[in-house]
Amino acid sequence: MSSSSSYPATLDLEPWPAGSLQFETPLPGSKSLTLRDCAIAALANGTSTVRYPGEADDYWRMKDCLRRLGIAVDDSAEDRVTIHGHGGTFGPGRVELDVGQSAVTARLMLAIAALRPDTTVIDGHISMQKRPNQDLVDALSRLGATLESTNDGYLPTTVSGTRAWRGPARVPGTISSQYLTSLLIVAPLIEGGLTIEVNGDLTSKPYVDLTLDEMAKFGVVVDNRDYRRFVVPPKTYVAGDIAVEGDASAASYFAALATLHGARITLSNLGAATRQGDYGFLALCEKLGARVERRPQSTLIEGPRALAAAFEGPVDMTSMPDVAPTLMMIAPFLAKPTRITGLATLRVKECDRIAAPTRELRKLGMTVEEGPDFMVIEPLTAAAKSRREVVRIETYHDHRIAMSFGVLGSRVPGLRILDPGCVAKTYPNFWKDWQRARNALR
Repeated sequence: MSSSSSYPATLDLEPWPAGSLQFETPLPGSKSLTLRDCAIAALANGTSTVRYPGEADDYWRMKDCLRRLGIAVDDSAEDRVTIHGHGGTFGPGRVELDVGQSAVTARLMLAIAALRPDTTVIDGHISMQKRPNQDLVDALSRLGATLESTNDGYLPTTVSGTRAWRGPARVPGTISSQYLTSLLIVAPLIEGGLTIEVNGDLTSKPYVDLTLDEMAKFGVVVDNRDYRRFVVPPKTYVAGDIAVEGDASAASYFAALATLHGARITLSNLGAATRQGDYGFLALCEKLGARVERRPQSTLIEGPRALAAAFEGPVDMTSMPDVAPTLMMIAPFLAKPTRITGLATLRVKECDRIAAPTRELRKLGMTVEEGPDFMVIEPLTAAAKSRREVVRIETYHDHRIAMSFGVLGSRVPGLRILDPGCVAKTYPNFWKDWQRARNALR
């Protein structure tokens, strides 16, 4: 399994010089789509091929978990993985799974393990052990599975299950859409199907849309009743050949770089047809003066000669929280304070993605107000602009903190990124691509 070991313990960033920049790059395959497609392929009846998967730690963890469950996974060919599903049948005996830092894999494995009559133990990285799963554990327990956690739903969790679940299932909509995604993906295998009810307003609806889209590609259509009730018929997934598009979350970093540097950056494998919610970040760049050309299979972002002074009012990131840290790194360069709202779910990610960037930005002399579900970031001061000493930026084992500060470090001097290799979780080549873009300046 690849890791972050190819990166040094720290990485000093040099701001990008002024100049003309035209740069084209493919993005890593979408993590969200890759993990969903691999899980569904493992539940399908027959052999599926997933093309252009996102090569990253989350994907490697998913493959390892599936193999431990007795699913044949062949990744010997470049840019594809072949998965041999058996309609939801797995290998016998006790199985121990390590999900690393992958929350999507953790939640999917909890639901898949609840189909197995034998014992499955699910554990992960220390940061994953701090992320809540109680509402999903409760939902699976009410359906008929047996789950035991040492700490109220946190990993490690021991699961033994059954295919004879007694529905309906109920999950809250305000904590994580991944709870709903995991239940939706296993639901077709339940005797008689499954109805899932959502309590409260559903957060991150675009991620649920992705789940429903990928299920449909494998032959299962879900009756979505206004995101409050989902009726999933009993049906066997049909094996297929699926291509994964570029990751829209990763696109945010290059869109931000283009916007801040007046550059032309083309993303060659992510286009207008995507259903990834984080593609909406490009509209924020447009509000700051960037020009975005959304082509069928690619996207061009051209930054403005001068940034707009500010957004008109607060920026609500409820539907795309994963790219909120990217927006935090653009905000200091605007002429007026930026209020970012809809951040409640960021408290329970790989780290607290409100507290962590607030702490690191303040190290750089920036003024940041932190609220329970919002941030207000003031414009960069003259003193902060003129600072010359090196500042150590803690990444908290969080790939998105590291990559977002890569955006900031393209304009602010003296950033030393700690644990830069944590980007391996979703984008192992991020720093190499960051440097390739910098080298393209002329």
